[in-house]
Amino acid sequence: MKSMDAHRTIARLLSSAAAHEGAGDPSSAEREYRRAIRRLKVSASTPRPVQRQRARALIGLGQLLEHQGRYRAAARLLTQAVASAERGFGPDALEVSTALNNLGVCYKYLGRFLDAGPLYQRALAIAERRLGPDHADVATLYHNLGGLEHSAGNWARGEPFARRSVRIRSRALGPRHPHVAHDLTALAALLDGQKKFDESERLYRRAIVILEREYGADSHDVAVALNNLAAVQQARGRPKQAEALYRRALAIETTNLGDGHPKTAFCANNLASLLKTRGRVKEAAALFRQALEVFTATLGRDHPNVAICLENYADTLRKLRRWREARACAKRAARILGTVEAVNDDAVALTGTINPALAQFRLDVRRSRIHRLGVFAEEPIPPRRKVIEYTGERISRRESKRRWDPSRSYLFLVDSYWRLDGAIGGSGAELINHSCEPNLRTRLVRGRIFYYSRRAIAAGEELTVDYKYSEELRPIRCRCGAPTCRGTMNLPRRRDTNRRSRRRRPTISPSSSRP
Repeated sequence: MKSMDAHRTIARLLSSAAAHEGAGDPSSAEREYRRAIRRLKVSASTPRPVQRQRARALIGLGQLLEHQGRYRAAARLLTQAVASAERGFGPDALEVSTALNNLGVCYKYLGRFLDAGPLYQRALAIAERRLGPDHADVATLYHNLGGLEHSAGNWARGEPFARRSVRIRSRALGPRHPHVAHDLTALAALLDGQKKFDESERLYRRAIVILEREYGADSHDVAVALNNLAAVQQARGRPKQAEALYRRALAIETTNLGDGHPKTAFCANNLASLLKTRGRVKEAAALFRQALEVFTATLGRDHPNVAICLENYADTLRKLRRWREARACAKRAARILGTVEAVNDDAVALTGTINPALAQFRLDVRRSRIHRLGVFAEEPIPPRRKVIEYTGERISRRESKRRWDPSRSYLFLVDSYWRLDGAIGGSGAELINHSCEPNLRTRLVRGRIFYYSRRAIAAGEELTVDYKYSEELRPIRCRCGAPTCRGTMNLPRRRDTNRRSRRRRPTISPSSSRP
């Protein structure tokens, strides 16, 4: 009886917290969630119903703090929520998917992209198994995967995720649903980065009409679309229209979220960047200082947003002839950006994601004994089966030489002229490591590159391919650990160098997948 009373008490607290949250009283909601969590002490022997209630309380409070921009505190709670949901509901429950997704959101905002990517992918796999691939909630995870790639600066890689989100949600809810408008905004933001401004502007304007009708002209969702549309106007050389949109977005975010929210600071930083280009450097400097203080307080001193804001502020200080302060800001920004795991000079960050539309089996990215990150089979793969397509930006031989960096390039030779840069728009196959005794082989089909299984691959086994670096390159050390390891990733030198192979071997340019 005592157990039943305790269960009812917790249920009342959770219901009360949800009611306060719905009524716009986050402080009371937080208090009720914390009361519930304190009552739900857990141990190894805690019954599953208690674990379930604790998971719900942790997820509810974590979401509340995430909406307030308190990402670090939310991440701590949601990490506990994942564990409680797994124990209470089972590892493939939708509640686990929800907790993983919310934790991924926090990690994205905290700049922990390599932690966020695998969480989103695991959440997506659970949701697709439980709900089916065309469910509206599955679209949320594709939306978030696209948003992660946007934050990491890999717009081409994020575009397929965002388009799939729009497609699924439009079919499930109708093209004028507000959630579809959110997806349109996310897709348009990825198109901006690729300079596809005509399409992105159309999508923003379509989204704004839907969002204003649903939520009102002064909602946070409208502000996000306005801010992004302002960036398009700025890129197209329309500074007056851009400034008006930025100022409207900033006013809405300040009213809804307050001066101290990182999303408000993001708008302030963008407006300041525009003002700086228009010569209004004193106004810009004040906004950069404001944004910098908020980013540092909410996201941490080493967050990429802090570095970007510092770079902008340093440039503004130079225009104001405040040289010493400018040097200090630039130095601090360079230190922060130096810690980001980037794949090119544009600071595109790794996210550790696999595009499931281009993989025929469930695959996962995690730490590898061979080198840093690797791709692993999440289910058995039979022999002689297509596993994944290697995709990327198609670039010329000259451009590939410009991009070549032996520590972080993902360039695949298609023919004597064309290369694929897997760092931009890659499927995840670019993260597959080298082995002298690989379990995958490469096939070129009409200019496209596919990896096929050479033999049966067990669940949990790392996928590998022989890079076949040219024997004419300097020797590149191999650490695959295979019994037949030849010591380098280069092909052994041929005895008769005058003979040419009748069939060209597909090769990968030296890439960052090596030690």
